[in-house]
Amino acid sequence: MRINKIGTRLSATRVIAVGIGTLAGGLLFGLGTPTAQAAVHCSAANGQQVERIVGAGGCGAKAGPASRADADELSGSGTAVAVADKGGNSTARNQQPGSSALAGASSRGTAYSVTTGPKALSVAQARRGGFSVAVGGWGGQAYAGPEGAGCGGGFAAAVDTTSGKACLRTGSIDLRN
Repeated sequence: MRINKIGTRLSATRVIAVGIGTLAGGLLFGLGTPTAQAAVHCSAANGQQVERIVGAGGCGAKAGPASRADADELSGSGTAVAVADKGGNSTARNQQPGSSALAGASSRGTAYSVTTGPKALSVAQARRGGFSVAVGGWGGQAYAGPEGAGCGGGFAAAVDTTSGKACLRTGSIDLRN
């Protein structure tokens, strides 16, 4: 009996990507419940740059020509940074204390980086029209970008369409493609 490993890998990538997309979409559009503190919002488009610090929380957004970057720090003591260039779109959203969400996009890429738990780190870097999502949960580290996808710590999920890589880590579950 011969198993089609490539087909299995692609199916696993699709399942992980859909799950991460659903989770990230829900978090980005308000279904997640961050710990309420002083929210800080930074938004930049077409050559703008914005930085804001309120108490122990801060955000930064920088966008080149024909680009958009949005960063939201919702915990009151974390960081959100978004950078976009060459027609890219990036969104970084930190929802928990002591966490950092970093998103970068270039060459028409789209990047979403979200933290949903304390002490989390999420990094998403999209390029060449690709789509990257990184979600860092409780003590998790998520990376999606040129090197593929990496997940570590408590909860983490990441997908990068340009490299075709995805991962999901939570408790004893550790899925990678």
